[in-house]
Amino acid sequence: MQRSSNTPAIVLRKARVGEIHKALTLLTPARGLLSVMAYGALKFGSRLATASEPFHLLKAYLYHDPVKDQYKLTDVESLQAHDELRRSVAKFYTASLWAETCLRSYGGGQESSSLFDLLAGSLSLLDRLPAGREPALSLQFLARFLIVSGHRLDLEQCGRCGLGFEPLGTVFVTREEGSLVCASCRGDGAVLSLPPGARRYLAATLEMPLAQASAVGLEQASLAALRAALYLLVQSSLEAPLKTLDCAAGFL
Repeated sequence: MQRSSNTPAIVLRKARVGEIHKALTLLTPARGLLSVMAYGALKFGSRLATASEPFHLLKAYLYHDPVKDQYKLTDVESLQAHDELRRSVAKFYTASLWAETCLRSYGGGQESSSLFDLLAGSLSLLDRLPAGREPALSLQFLARFLIVSGHRLDLEQCGRCGLGFEPLGTVFVTREEGSLVCASCRGDGAVLSLPPGARRYLAATLEMPLAQASAVGLEQASLAALRAALYLLVQSSLEAPLKTLDCAAGFL
């Protein structure tokens, strides 16, 4: 096994270690999540300082210590810094939600390459997005995350009985199964409703490129219903709560 390698990577998380070091969690296209030590990253003037901040897209040069079974970040090439994400509260929390989603999914498992592409494209778009359009883009990321990670997001038929939804009918979200069900199957497990306009919006925009989809408007009531439904579906798929939703209440 080669001890030195390089890979595109997105910094998902950082933690201070001692006085001058950082422990990083990176999302990579081929290896999924990588835990990496950035020694000296907190030293004044270190090349690793800025590039080891969350949401940075970089080319990471790594050394693998086979004795400690540890990766060390030896050098970086900045590809996209995404500085705007750290200047805007709404953008910061949006990117934080996406990063936590990737972390809790263990980097998408076998689909790490697709998840990497989705996150890289979403962060790049979020960085230059006009203020106020973050919610629509976040809905697109979360819906596409469900698809990339192999979880069911069937907008056409009931997740229980298999019958097609009525075109103008309201559907419901179940917590236990993490799926959409019709009115006949809702039972006691359905906790949220999704109006037909929100379902049609999502079905149509998922066929579009990400930038085009995020520019399509949706009235506020349907937007709120779709946001609540996707938050529930994503957390159900991860089998864990997303803490960013509590920390960023009022911004997401």
